[in-house]
Amino acid sequence: MLLPYASWLCWLIPIIGTVVTPLVGAIRRKFSSYLAVFSIGMSALFSFSMIPDVYFGAVQRDLTVPWLSNSIIQFGVYIDPLSVLMARVITCIGFLVTVFSVAYMREEQSLARFWFLIQLFIGGYVVIVMADNLLFMFIGWEIVGVCCTGLAAFWYKDPKKAHMGLKTFLILHIADVLLLASILIIYAYSGTLNIMELSQDNKWMGELSRAGLLFITALMFFGGAVGKSAQFPFQEWLPDALAASPSSFNALTECLAGPFLMARVLPIFHEASLMGYSGMINFFLVMTFVGVLTAVISALIATVQVNIFKVLSYGISSLIGYMMAAFGLAGLMTDMSWGYLAGTFLLMVDAFVSALLFLTAAYISYGVGSDNLHHMGGFKSRIAHRSMEVGALALAGIPPLSGFWCTNWIQTVAWDFMLASAAKGQFMLMISGYVIFALLIVGAGITAFYGLRMMGLVFRKESYGSEEKVIRRSPSLMRISLVATLVITAFLDFLALLLIPSFNKFFLPLLETLTFSNIVDVLMYIVPSISTVLTCVAVAVGGYPAYQLYIARRVDPVKLIEEHRFLRKVYNFLWKRCYINALYYKVADGIKAFSNIVYKRLDRNIDSLNYMVASSFRKSSKLVNTYLERNIDRFNYGVAGFFRRVSSVMYKYLELRGIDALNYFLAHRVTSFARRVRKTHTGVLSYNMLTAFVGAIILIILLLLFGGVIP
Repeated sequence: MLLPYASWLCWLIPIIGTVVTPLVGAIRRKFSSYLAVFSIGMSALFSFSMIPDVYFGAVQRDLTVPWLSNSIIQFGVYIDPLSVLMARVITCIGFLVTVFSVAYMREEQSLARFWFLIQLFIGGYVVIVMADNLLFMFIGWEIVGVCCTGLAAFWYKDPKKAHMGLKTFLILHIADVLLLASILIIYAYSGTLNIMELSQDNKWMGELSRAGLLFITALMFFGGAVGKSAQFPFQEWLPDALAASPSSFNALTECLAGPFLMARVLPIFHEASLMGYSGMINFFLVMTFVGVLTAVISALIATVQVNIFKVLSYGISSLIGYMMAAFGLAGLMTDMSWGYLAGTFLLMVDAFVSALLFLTAAYISYGVGSDNLHHMGGFKSRIAHRSMEVGALALAGIPPLSGFWCTNWIQTVAWDFMLASAAKGQFMLMISGYVIFALLIVGAGITAFYGLRMMGLVFRKESYGSEEKVIRRSPSLMRISLVATLVITAFLDFLALLLIPSFNKFFLPLLETLTFSNIVDVLMYIVPSISTVLTCVAVAVGGYPAYQLYIARRVDPVKLIEEHRFLRKVYNFLWKRCYINALYYKVADGIKAFSNIVYKRLDRNIDSLNYMVASSFRKSSKLVNTYLERNIDRFNYGVAGFFRRVSSVMYKYLELRGIDALNYFLAHRVTSFARRVRKTHTGVLSYNMLTAFVGAIILIILLLLFGGVIP
């Protein structure tokens, strides 16, 4: 490893920066920005230093804290191609966004709080990807969730944005409960949470299967990933959260923790599928269908959004759907490397494409002072236009950019799965393969439509109702960060085809299969497939109307919708988010109404019980008081009479005839003795001396008799 302890420092440094930020911010608010740039930059440096060991040395290590090796609670780092890839993606994008945010957030009053959340988010995210066990990973998982909530409600004084924070918190934690439950079940049957140990010993999966819990446990585990990655039906928190949070940060909230989590456990669950454990085929089918449904539904909703951050949010959700579909298909096939590589490659490329689009959107929004796409027309910036072109065209899947190769690759895997199922005579799996393939093709066409629509609205020559607005000049740091992101993304975007063989080699220690040894293998696998033709057709069918409506503007889309009733109904249905968001609130209102009913009835019953118990105690106390007090009074009177009689007798006999009589007797005797002794006091000196002499002789005699001889 080029830098010592890099696997630990890449997440420890941002967390240490989080702790120090409030103190530094109290000294001077700008210092918190410099600290964030330094800590996240160092994190990126240590993350990149791990690449040579993995690429050239085929390193796969589990580094655990030694003094916790025999403890139930363990934590350590797991170094393999997947963790190193994700660590460098997160920290690299995080550093670019941090530099951008220094300028974007410079006028924000709560600057220290913003950097506190940013650094904690980066640290927690890297903990997720570097953790060697599920418990440590879940700690990072919760850190990221808390930071997402804090950023969604960053401007909490606005009631709507505060509500978005609450919505984000509730939806994420519903999914987190499912993930935690699955982790606890896995620990109960395996006795360990270490990822390497779970993958090496699969006896626990057999025990779970025999208990009928393997499918449920895997499904709950996937449920946690669904919530974090904004997949159907939990995708509606993401657009509201990103639109409400500080826009410069939105590029980093990629929700890529979800697909990473499934990529991490995919080899484990795939092994269970190969061993024929019940329910695993259904589990991977559920994962695949959730992915393709999200890809289509989120893309459809994105076609009518006017807030640029909501468009991009639904775009992220849709693309992550492709990743989930790829991982699901990998689990369904005997050789998982095809789908696994397709999903992870899209994960890496999409991270930078989405980052570029979000930073571009924030750059334009900062200049025009609005998030509305209709207000962005007329914004003149060569950097913003080039960035939007590279990102939007890649998003639309225009060949030969990365979006075309990635989506086509996944569609080809789906087609191969369908053919393999047909060859094995698995009719239901074959039908499922057809449906999955068709939905992926449809999703590609819809993605092309909203990608070109967004680009056309941003590039139009004029804006609606904003002619008199003053365009703010963006600070130089924002431009520098955007240019750097553009260069990296353009490199990945235009050279994606050339990078696939090297990417396969990078993952060779994990997959142990060289699927693509060179670019010819990639072309031979993807280009001759029927998915290539259908993808081009889908992109053309989706892109052509978008070009005519929003770029060439030969038809007014507003009039077109108003003139056709069917289009108006479709538009309203999509504008209302396919009623999924409304369903959230219906469910929430139903739960609230049910809880109110339960509260009222339960409260009424509890009150009735309290009054009944109180009444019973009151009656019992009256009875007890009536009978017990009467008997106590009788007893008291009896005892008092007895003691009164005893005291009377004792006073008469003991006091008067005993003690008083003795006192008078003694006094009389002492007086008599004193009277007699007084006669010896004559006052004559000679008598006194004689008396003293006689007393001395008596004393000597007594001493001789009783005190021994005087020395």
